[in-house]
Amino acid sequence: MAKIDRHTFQTRTRHMSADLKQKINSGSYSPGEFLPSELALTEQYNLSKNSVRYVLDELVQEGLIVKIPRVGTQVAKPASRETIRFGVYPSLYKEAGMEELIQRFHEKHPHIHVETIELPYMNSDSIANLVKLGIVDALTINLQDMYQFQEKKYLDLLVDQDRDETIYPFLTTYFEKESGVLAAQPFIYSPVILCYNKEHLREKRLGEPNSSWSWDELAALLRELKAPHRYSIAFQLFSMNRWPIFWMQNEDDLSSNLSSTDSSPAQNGTGFPTEGLRWLRDLVTEEGIFPLALAQGEFEAEKLFKEQKVSVMLTTYYMLNELKNADFSFDIAQLPHFKNDRTLLLSTAIALSAESSQKDTAACFVNYLHSDEAQTYIRQQTYSLPASRYITETCSVELKNKPSRLELHRDYSSKYMTYRDLSISMQTQIRFGESLKQYMSYLMDEEGLAEVLLPSKSLKL
Repeated sequence: MAKIDRHTFQTRTRHMSADLKQKINSGSYSPGEFLPSELALTEQYNLSKNSVRYVLDELVQEGLIVKIPRVGTQVAKPASRETIRFGVYPSLYKEAGMEELIQRFHEKHPHIHVETIELPYMNSDSIANLVKLGIVDALTINLQDMYQFQEKKYLDLLVDQDRDETIYPFLTTYFEKESGVLAAQPFIYSPVILCYNKEHLREKRLGEPNSSWSWDELAALLRELKAPHRYSIAFQLFSMNRWPIFWMQNEDDLSSNLSSTDSSPAQNGTGFPTEGLRWLRDLVTEEGIFPLALAQGEFEAEKLFKEQKVSVMLTTYYMLNELKNADFSFDIAQLPHFKNDRTLLLSTAIALSAESSQKDTAACFVNYLHSDEAQTYIRQQTYSLPASRYITETCSVELKNKPSRLELHRDYSSKYMTYRDLSISMQTQIRFGESLKQYMSYLMDEEGLAEVLLPSKSLKL
């Protein structure tokens, strides 16, 4: 047989592998039955003998077949099936193609079944209880919950993991128990970014935002974009993944706030930067700019943007996945700036439960999620950014109508901040975010907001 090119080789071997797996799993080839000879398989799949052996060796490694010298290749008896339970945030099905990744894992490891359990958002106590009770063997954990696990001394519930040198170093730092020892392995990440409808800007003959813009320059653009039955900007106003930016960007010296996570600006007498929050309130209450009645819906901004009822939004690479089938052109930009031009970094990692009775099996699944195959799938088929530095920087997104500035994250990492940069506990940040609802409605002034930061205060709504 003439030598075939690499693409043809990969296509034919994948077909042979998938076809044999389907026949074995469906019972067409039953346990103990012999497969056709290697010669017959070369003719059936139009491959060389070496290529056939390559595929058969893969199936041996996966435990599907057994090679018996001088006899043939026999379908293996099914091993006892193990089930692991995987706690997962529901958004990861879109953000990381989790359903497809689990299916691919099942094909590689048919003796392991992954059962998913939905994790709640913003409820670290509930997640910790799932681990304590042995209900989950592996789980996803985002930075919000990671910081609460740290504050509430829950980290011992998670198995120590070694630092993976293939993952971006700036991500692993946030999930450390101690230097070099991780509580969870970073999986995907995203900064908060600006997204805009290019057609709306062309319609008004306006220039596109760039990295040097201030928020006042953006506000001027938004006023020009106002149109009947259309708002200028939208985002989830009270989300922990949005409002902290308007505080952080007005800090004079962020590094001075990092010495203690127990002290608060209100407690130590320094106050907190109100300019950004005041600017935000003035903007969102301006007529025709912001759909206040829809400010709390989880995917509302992306829904309105996709319907072209909003021209600009604050969003993430995660949420760009809501726009995969958009029928208009859009692009992204770095956030505008106040005193600094920082943005909020979001990341989700994968952890192993210390209470699991199937740690090795669960580790097999977690390792797959960090494999080149899984990370490449995320990179090519979603807008989310894989934690693997090599995959993110060498593979390209294969989605149609993708933004031309999609790779701006490459030059943005020096501007990343996390919730820790507010120097107040996550519980206090949650209380503060709830109080913003009153502040944005002019039912609370800035002095009232400052009182929320006092450790002795509890939220009274």
